[in-house]
Amino acid sequence: MSQAEASPSCSQSKQASSTVHILSLLLRLRQCCCHLSLLRKTLDSSELQGDGIVLSLEEQLSALSLSSSPAQSDPDPKHLVSLNGTHFDTQLFEDTRHSTKISAVISELQAIRQCGADQKSVIVSQWTSMLHIVAVHLRQMELSYAVIDGTVLPKKRMDLVEEFNTNPHGPQVMLVSLCAGGVGLNLIGGNHLFLIDMHWNPALEDQACDRIYRVGQRKDVTIHRFVCEGTVEEKISTLQVKKKELAQNVLSGTGSTLSKLSLADLRIIFGV
Repeated sequence: MSQAEASPSCSQSKQASSTVHILSLLLRLRQCCCHLSLLRKTLDSSELQGDGIVLSLEEQLSALSLSSSPAQSDPDPKHLVSLNGTHFDTQLFEDTRHSTKISAVISELQAIRQCGADQKSVIVSQWTSMLHIVAVHLRQMELSYAVIDGTVLPKKRMDLVEEFNTNPHGPQVMLVSLCAGGVGLNLIGGNHLFLIDMHWNPALEDQACDRIYRVGQRKDVTIHRFVCEGTVEEKISTLQVKKKELAQNVLSGTGSTLSKLSLADLRIIFGV
């Protein structure tokens, strides 16, 4: 094969690599809007699949993760974390630290708890690692909770749902991963649903909202959406509106064109 024949393939490979890198960076920007401790965790395969990202094992282990790297003047390297050559206090990345969103979620939950014991909440995130962080703060609030994600077996899942829906002394909060929340769950025991992070596919969020707004729901339902001003989440919100218009006017549903981020979607998000 001549060099001229090989160059197009090489160019396509570089382009694919650049696209993956952009999507990975975008994922990290979205995580920054939720909690900085997410940056210290390796990219989970389910999280990558949700964004259409395919990374090699080496890339998953090394790409875009924070590492302890002390400043030369700092006597205790354990207290610093390095990100792109800049050093930050490691406490900023601890699960117990309050981010803006965590503080907002806690404030809402406290107000809900004061409304009565019959008020229950469902908290949804596309990242199971974010659910783990929320759980840390729920324990500090002494709020009982249960978790439904991709690791929970169907039988156990149904038992958790039944307990949440029928037992007034059962879990007051149900933590649900976005993917699990789109698979036929009936969580009418809850009447508050929290979407604590933005996903570019509005259909998934709508499916999550449907978990508590179903036949049999007897209480007023409130959906709580959290968007960080001046961040990539505002761009994603704009993208969601455009995708909903496309679904309504052209597809009359959620077709395959909504399942992956397109170049046009990325242009909207980055404002180019």
